[in-house]
Amino acid sequence: MTAAQQTAEPGDAAPRPQKMVGEWFWRFLAVVMVVTVGWVFWIIYQINPQPLITNAGFEAAAKAKARASQDAKGLITPAAAPVTAPPAAPKEPPVNVERLRFAESIETPIPERGSKN
Repeated sequence: MTAAQQTAEPGDAAPRPQKMVGEWFWRFLAVVMVVTVGWVFWIIYQINPQPLITNAGFEAAAKAKARASQDAKGLITPAAAPVTAPPAAPKEPPVNVERLRFAESIETPIPERGSKN
């Protein structure tokens, strides 16, 4: 007895064909499910990275703090009296400020303003 004969009702003259899902559909579905599960594990791994560098950083910070506490003497000394130096002459700015100002009009060629270069 075939599948078409099994699905036919006793009073029907023509049997109805049974729709069958192909094997390739199930293979495709299995591949999609495996890829989806792999993708979920990849996302979980990316969200929770391994703290390899972080532990080394904590250890280095602890060593630096221990070394700094050994080097510190723990004494507060008064600041030395400030040395009064003679007033220095005002310095020239490293950039010609006059050339950085906005132009009042568009002129070609650009005229030189001011004596500083």
